[in-house]
Amino acid sequence: MLPPMITSKNLGWTAAILIPLNLLLFLILPDGSLSMRYVSDFMPILTSLIACYCLFLAFKSFKTFDHTKLSWMLILIGTILNMLAESTYAFLEIYAHIDMSESFPTLADVFWCNAYLPLVSGMWVLYWAYKKSGFPMGNTKLYWLFATLFSIVISCVILYLLIPVMQDDETTLIAKIFYLFYPVADLFLVIPAVILMYITSLFGTAILSKPLRFLTIGFIFMTVADLIYSVLDWQDLYSNGNYTDLLWNAGYLAIGIAALRQKELIESFKI
Repeated sequence: MLPPMITSKNLGWTAAILIPLNLLLFLILPDGSLSMRYVSDFMPILTSLIACYCLFLAFKSFKTFDHTKLSWMLILIGTILNMLAESTYAFLEIYAHIDMSESFPTLADVFWCNAYLPLVSGMWVLYWAYKKSGFPMGNTKLYWLFATLFSIVISCVILYLLIPVMQDDETTLIAKIFYLFYPVADLFLVIPAVILMYITSLFGTAILSKPLRFLTIGFIFMTVADLIYSVLDWQDLYSNGNYTDLLWNAGYLAIGIAALRQKELIESFKI
């Protein structure tokens, strides 16, 4: 259990230990073993729980319910749904003995998909909060141009990797929809995160941009993981102990660090 006064620095050290430990266990545990399944399924539950706890601390640290607090509340709700998805996935695989590769999509995917609505909404609410606050927004044409170019590049990558999936006659229509949904939805999540990171970098002090920096890193980790997973799972190459899991786990921990950075920022200004 995490201590009540956990700091972003402490969580950073925890992540620096936990992710390499996760990798070590993947390397030494036998493929297909029950121990590998437990590590692969329960590590995301642990890291998502840590993220939820840290987001709750950040949410509680706000004194007034404004747009910024609303945005962090939405991110918390989205992360809770992700945690429920991770827990459902583990239950179905370990206790219900369902082959998750053959059963895609499952109930866990319903939770994961629903998590995007509050997550994406939270990022855009935060953008409008900064816009209304009077803070410097920089050259809006510049970051919208960047967002457009970023979208084009990522879309090309997604299409290049997923076109074979879409053309596969053996893959069901519902599976194709889910395979495509995750990386596309991630795109709508990463773009506002990158824009917000740029905006906060204009405030003149690094401490203001660090929460968004870690939040963006977390979302990017998950975007890359989702894209790799879509391709590997379609090719029946994804299984317990896949290194892609490390990106999801690191993403959750980065989100947790972002939340604690936000909490510490609020406390430093005594909001």
